[in-house]
Amino acid sequence: MQRPAAPGARSGPPNPFAAREYGHLERVSDRVYIWRNIVNSGVFVGDDAIAIVDTQVNQALARRLLVAVQQAFTKPIRWAINTHYHWDHTNGNAVFKAAGATLVTSRRTAAAMVERAPRQKGFLSSRGFDLGPDPLPPDLFAEDLPTIDLGGLRLALAHGHDAETADPTLVWCEQERVLAAGDTVMTGSFPIFGQPSQREGLEDDAWLHALAEVRGFQPAAVLPGHGPVAHAAELALLERICRYFLDQVRVHHAAGRSLGETIAVMEDEMPAWITRLPLIWGTPRYAILRVWAGLQDLGQPGWQHVKPSAIPRDPAAAAVRAPSGGLAAWQEAVAQASEGGDLAQAVSLAEAAVAALPTEPGVHVLLAATLIAASRGIESVLEKGDCFDAARTAIARALEIRPGFGPALLQEGQFLVMMAYRNGDDPHRGSERLDQAAADPGLTARQRAEVAFYRGIAARAQGDETGAKARFAEALACDSSYKPAFLAGLG
Repeated sequence: MQRPAAPGARSGPPNPFAAREYGHLERVSDRVYIWRNIVNSGVFVGDDAIAIVDTQVNQALARRLLVAVQQAFTKPIRWAINTHYHWDHTNGNAVFKAAGATLVTSRRTAAAMVERAPRQKGFLSSRGFDLGPDPLPPDLFAEDLPTIDLGGLRLALAHGHDAETADPTLVWCEQERVLAAGDTVMTGSFPIFGQPSQREGLEDDAWLHALAEVRGFQPAAVLPGHGPVAHAAELALLERICRYFLDQVRVHHAAGRSLGETIAVMEDEMPAWITRLPLIWGTPRYAILRVWAGLQDLGQPGWQHVKPSAIPRDPAAAAVRAPSGGLAAWQEAVAQASEGGDLAQAVSLAEAAVAALPTEPGVHVLLAATLIAASRGIESVLEKGDCFDAARTAIARALEIRPGFGPALLQEGQFLVMMAYRNGDDPHRGSERLDQAAADPGLTARQRAEVAFYRGIAARAQGDETGAKARFAEALACDSSYKPAFLAGLG
């Protein structure tokens, strides 16, 4: 996560390939800190020991958090507490266990970590997260350890009311009047109202009761699962959003409207105070789907099957006649649509190319690249994932047709490296694919520039700026017009 530019800094869009800072500690009170990142972690510092609340989305970020805490404080990390089962809050458990911490979750969370792992892992993988091994289970249950003494600082662990999940644990520090609420509270962007792979979240009034419970502590500050530290105004906004979607979806459902009609009407009439919220994870459409699921008897554990795809498509483009000239002609048609800014047309043309030339691996690579390009115009990570999932399927098909096909390995390597770069993860899998791609003698000069460039991004993700700059220079030596390498070199 990058810090905002300093006053007077150069304006304009951020360099998408610049070196990144993956998380930083912010002081909340005298003895409580928050490590702000894709996911937040709480840091409670007593006289004798430290407790970490939520251990990050992957082990690479957990190690960054561990180093940051060890550099800032001399006390040992004795406890690592998970507020709920979601992978992005538990995936660093092994790192803190290895550092000497005792892992703590509720019994509900321990069970959910096993029972709900397969659907959750599949969903998050489709959204661009390389998750690695399953999170470690707890050493102790919160129910058996209602209070943790860090030496002059005590933490109380309590079951929270159902909210994003049915297993929240609230961590309350009365002396500092700080509450770690996990994903019961989210700030700074439109909320995630429950991962769309489970039947949970904003399906009824439970989340409203959960927020009332949070306010009942009368906290000076609330550490949210995602976003800046929350106070009264942020809690009030979250409650207002919950009430709006619960009320409006119920009105449309009671009127006999279909899900599609409800989405169309609500998105058309969405008030400005909602539409101006940033979209990082959740979206109004996901909120509508979540509430709608609570009004239906779906008879199965998830509801993702009803979500309209976010992939932009142009039905008219899909019906065009196949151009003469084979793969090269399709590539030219897709390139023209992309250069004209019509990504919906480009995606539909690429899908038409696959239908026309299903055994040509190059058209599957073309589709994957076009889908990834289309994802850049979608704000929400959850919605981008529709493009990511379809792109990975296309890449896999290309490699089924021709194992070792360099352009497909390059496309997969690009995806995996950029995923690691965005998420602060280890880029080794992407680097391996790039190495395999480089072995294909049929790569063009532009493709070799891309191999070098993404090797540089992999180096940058690991903090090796010298290696990164060398790779960017190598990319420009292969193709001096390759703009991403120029931009990355500036960062």
